[in-house]
Amino acid sequence: MRIFKKISVLLMVFTVLLNISTFGQTLNVGEISAEPGERTDGFIIVPEGSDGEEVKIPLTVINGANKGPVLALTAAIHGYEYPPVIAFQRLITMIDPKQVSGALIFVHVANIPSFLKRTIYYGPHDWKNLNRVFPGKEDGTMSERIAFQITKEVIDQCDYLIDNHCGDGNEDLMPYLYCPQIGDANIDKVTKMMAENYGLPLAINEKGRPTDIKESVYAGNTAIVRGKPAITIESGKLGRTDEIDIKRVVTGTLNIMKVLNMIKGEPEIKAKPVWVQKYTIIRSEKTGIFYPLVSRADHVQKGQLIGYLTDFFGKRIQEARAPYDGIVLYIVATPPMSPGEPMASIGQF
Repeated sequence: MRIFKKISVLLMVFTVLLNISTFGQTLNVGEISAEPGERTDGFIIVPEGSDGEEVKIPLTVINGANKGPVLALTAAIHGYEYPPVIAFQRLITMIDPKQVSGALIFVHVANIPSFLKRTIYYGPHDWKNLNRVFPGKEDGTMSERIAFQITKEVIDQCDYLIDNHCGDGNEDLMPYLYCPQIGDANIDKVTKMMAENYGLPLAINEKGRPTDIKESVYAGNTAIVRGKPAITIESGKLGRTDEIDIKRVVTGTLNIMKVLNMIKGEPEIKAKPVWVQKYTIIRSEKTGIFYPLVSRADHVQKGQLIGYLTDFFGKRIQEARAPYDGIVLYIVATPPMSPGEPMASIGQF
């Protein structure tokens, strides 16, 4: 049964690879170059603009000795999300280029300005959310210029993408992933295969993402609309670096490499994910102080009070209630709240 399943997975991958390139030659990303069988570290240069000086995005290219697909992995698109950053440092020492079929592009810290300034959600130069401005603009603001370079140098050169996230510095978040479905049978099958084999307990059946290649908005969606299967994972919470969250990223990355036949072995999966069919983000209507009443992974009932907002004098000004029976994917666990910002995300099975 496992052999049949492995063959089925490989056939799905091969079907997609008929439409994209396999590798086995020099790989140039940003300012670096890697020959087959080599690992090279370096940077993607984001030119200066009207709102900031030149920045360097650190990356590692592992170019396998054998032909295969190019898998790109991005971390810290939100700069306060740390477990994937630590996981990448481990992975690049664990993977032997001579044993790899294909290539890997690790973007260690995509949003370097936010990372160094410890800002949540937004870049410190333009106060834009990097994961809302893809595919970016060559002459845009800092966040837009970063998105443009990542799109050009990384997403346009890969065959598959894993965009790594976690709970930002304010988010109490449970591990789960987004599995975009765009209506293309081949792409959707392989994307689902990646979601099922990564190893996280929940997978969101994500529909309705933008289809305009010029306004793809999210990093993962930018790959999808270009015909490249992609998932977005969430492992970590509250800006912490818990070992369990780091290990999930390490194991999940290796799992995807195995199902893509980039390295030998079977994925380490305890169980297939439970599928979330929809989710709702509850947002703040006003400025104030937020009091959460539930935690990540709590099961809630429709209408249940999950948190409330007060003004700066303690008067309750907004209540957050569950829109349906479901599970708390994340809830903001720090007091500051501004209009339009997320309070919580509730998923429905």
